[in-house]
Amino acid sequence: MIKKVLGILIITTILFSCGKKTEKKEAVSEKEVAIITVDYLNPNIQSYIDKNIVVAGIVNHVCSHGGKRMFIMGEDPDMVIKITPNDNIGVFEKELEGSLVFVTGTVKELQINEDYVANLEKEVESGSDNEAIHDHSAGTHDEEAENEKKAQIEAMRTQISESENGYYSQYWIEADKFEVQEHDHSDCEGHDHENTEAEGHDQTEGEDHSH
Repeated sequence: MIKKVLGILIITTILFSCGKKTEKKEAVSEKEVAIITVDYLNPNIQSYIDKNIVVAGIVNHVCSHGGKRMFIMGEDPDMVIKITPNDNIGVFEKELEGSLVFVTGTVKELQINEDYVANLEKEVESGSDNEAIHDHSAGTHDEEAENEKKAQIEAMRTQISESENGYYSQYWIEADKFEVQEHDHSDCEGHDHENTEAEGHDQTEGEDHSH
């Protein structure tokens, strides 16, 4: 908990510094990508679908089984976004939890309607895995894992029935790379997201979800 509180204070300081520097720039190159927080991203996420962004947040969870999914939060711990890696990133390490990270990647959207859920049920029955549903079972299909998936499917149907459009969306970021921010750095200049701390995570072996 202390680590998370410290992380939130750090991210606030860093992003305040970033904001001040941005205000001084009269023009921004198209190749430059602004750093945004999870707190800002989540309520505005539809504006970023299929766009490349850099988002800053505290790692509050890394999936234990395979490290295929990482979740980062903002100053508000209820503001959380899922991160999945592309084929060039290795697995996310459990030790990242509590760290401040800058994630570079593309915002993805999955629209879930009744047809999608019906197909998902068939996939679950056949033992397939799916990005829309995650039971932390590490590929096993015991009774507990199957019951968890069924519960998630029922929750999906509830959300669909409560939506006005006949579907609801899941969002996540497919990461190209990420950087662990050193706590003694509060300067955004030079954040090319390829420092030595990040390079250890940008190396090889692909990985690839939702709570």
